Amino acid sequence: MTDHNGAFFEYMRRFKPRTLGGRIFMIMMVGGLIIAGISSIASSYIIERSERISRAYTLGFTIRELILIAENPDLHGNVIDIAARDGLTVRMLPQDDIGTILLFSRPAQHIAMPARLADTGWPTSVKVHFRRGRLGAEQRDLIETAENPSLFFAGLSREIARQGLEARVEIMLPSGMRMLLSHPVLWSDYSSPSMVFVMFMVGVIAVLAVFAALADLLAGPFKNLAEIIMRQGDEVDGPPVEERGPTEARSMAAAYNGLRERISSMLGDRTRMLAAISHDLRTPSTRLRLRAEFIENDELRETVLRDLDEMDGLLNDALDFLGDWIHKEDEQTVDFTSVLEAICDDYADLGRPVSFEGPQPLRFSSVHTVFGGGDEAHSFGDKRSIRLTCRPGTLKRAFTNLIENSLKYGYRAFVSLDATADTVLISVRDEGPGIAEEYQESVFLPFFRVEGSRARSTGGSGLGLSIVKTVIDAHDGTIRLRNLPRRGLEVTISLPRRVSRN
Repeated sequence: MTDHNGAFFEYMRRFKPRTLGGRIFMIMMVGGLIIAGISSIASSYIIERSERISRAYTLGFTIRELILIAENPDLHGNVIDIAARDGLTVRMLPQDDIGTILLFSRPAQHIAMPARLADTGWPTSVKVHFRRGRLGAEQRDLIETAENPSLFFAGLSREIARQGLEARVEIMLPSGMRMLLSHPVLWSDYSSPSMVFVMFMVGVIAVLAVFAALADLLAGPFKNLAEIIMRQGDEVDGPPVEERGPTEARSMAAAYNGLRERISSMLGDRTRMLAAISHDLRTPSTRLRLRAEFIENDELRETVLRDLDEMDGLLNDALDFLGDWIHKEDEQTVDFTSVLEAICDDYADLGRPVSFEGPQPLRFSSVHTVFGGGDEAHSFGDKRSIRLTCRPGTLKRAFTNLIENSLKYGYRAFVSLDATADTVLISVRDEGPGIAEEYQESVFLPFFRVEGSRARSTGGSGLGLSIVKTVIDAHDGTIRLRNLPRRGLEVTISLPRRVSRN
């Protein structure tokens, strides 16, 4: 059975439009057909119900005729024939017959007869037996204010039909006979307007559900393509995107795959070029360093070696910035408090003015109990560990650059660490002149340098903060600069506890 179903759906899939416009037209066509079907059913119900009520109204005149004939015992045989003409079923019962009492479980509803209409042959009582439900006060008022007997019974028949519930009418004749009337069509169970409204709402919900399913089917390939692009992020070496869905989605997937191939090829060419540049430049740099060692003038030798060190630093920064070294490191969950504290301790061991302030330990106070105690502060250890999923090597490089900048331009570095339930917050402050607000966005651009206290005479490649920004972005974090009120610059970094992008 499953194989047959699979074959059927596979066969029907051949008729699915291949273009986006064709699928939109299919959605509109299916929705239009469903709406037309619901409208047709609703219209048929309204027309049929109106016809039932109109036919029921004419029964009043037949009932009046039956009452007049039933008073003549010689004409009792004609009662059934006249009633059958309009589909009525008549039973003539003696006054003491209990059949009507056992007709339905609900008690009969009496309909008051206007005294002004009393004349010869007027029934002594009229009752309506409903299997469920009753006539409302407004409906009874319409019946009981009729101008003549025929309109009285016409109104009664109409309101019974309008109820849409199975009913019998019991009429007590002056002769003492009971006339029991029923109609298998007009006085039978029929959907009420409230039920039709419920059916209509169910139909509307069904239409919306079909529209939602078809819209999801239409947008599915595009959503899948967007999710794959977001999931892959900056990676260009992953598997190609599956080309499926309408023609437009297939074209987009093919274009994206082609773009990734071109980017991958360009990155490969860049990597090979950087490797060649690194090899070609380091070889003469090494030869120059060896020759500089033979310079007898100490001052000149130190100057040449310092220039070579600066050139090597510039080369390393440029190669690191242009290379893909960040994404080559695997993510790990580490104790970030220890990582950052170790970086600061290394500088402090070398006599550099770098201080570290870790997160405060968790504290709590005891409360008074029947056993005593209370108002006593406690803490969980002296050091609070903060776990972070990250690439620790790249983050070490980023914070080393920040601390170096603080020492170079701000004379000392104050590093603090704190965390919330889902975010790690790091602050690096110095005592330098700060950075003008108009340059605080530009300093993250490659090779950008601020004139003045951060001029070229202070050294550096202009790539330090660019590398920091690249590392923080790779961890889905944010970095913000702020000049302190008196003096100094504060760099605030926010990192999520869990990196969301692979």
